[in-house]
Amino acid sequence: MRFHNGAPTLQSGRLTLGPVNDAHCAAFIAFCATDTSRFLGGPSDSEDAWVGVAMQAGQWTLRGYGTFWVSETATATPVGRVGIFHPGWRSEPELSWVIYPAFQGRGFATEAALAARDWAYETCGFGPLMSLIDPANSASERVARRLGAANQGPHRTDVPHSVNRWRHPGREARA
Repeated sequence: MRFHNGAPTLQSGRLTLGPVNDAHCAAFIAFCATDTSRFLGGPSDSEDAWVGVAMQAGQWTLRGYGTFWVSETATATPVGRVGIFHPGWRSEPELSWVIYPAFQGRGFATEAALAARDWAYETCGFGPLMSLIDPANSASERVARRLGAANQGPHRTDVPHSVNRWRHPGREARA
C-alpha cells in the first residue's frame, strides 16, 4: 500500500478547499449534533462526528484523494465539506457535498463540487463520478442537476434505506 499526505489546497471564486483543521472539526461536530445532519445519518454525538472527520481525513492517507474542507476565502469561516468519499466497502468513489445551513442557498455547494470534481478528473483520472442522494434531499438533488448529473434511480448502499445514484458528466462534458 502506498501512503499519501493530506489534502492539497484548491481555490474557487469565493472558496478555499483544503485539509481539515480544528475550526473545521468543531464546525462539523456542531453540525452533526443537529437534525440538519439527517442525510448523513445524524444527529450524532461529538464522538461519532469526530470519527467521521477522522475517516474523511484518513482517505487522503490511504487513497491519495478524499474530501476537502471548505472555507469562505474572505473570512476563513468553515462552510462545509466537499469532495470524493470512497470508503473501503464501496466499489466506486462518490462526489459528495455538505454545506452547513447558514451557508446554504449561496451556490457554495455547486462551486465547491465543481472544483473538487474537476480536480478529481484532472488529478486522479476518474471517469464519470456518481453521487448518492436521499430522495428526500431536494437541495442536494438541485445541486446535482446544476452539476449536470443525471438521476439513474434507486441504489442500495451501506445505509438502511434506498438512495438515488446520480451520474455526473465525464471530463469531456463538464458542467
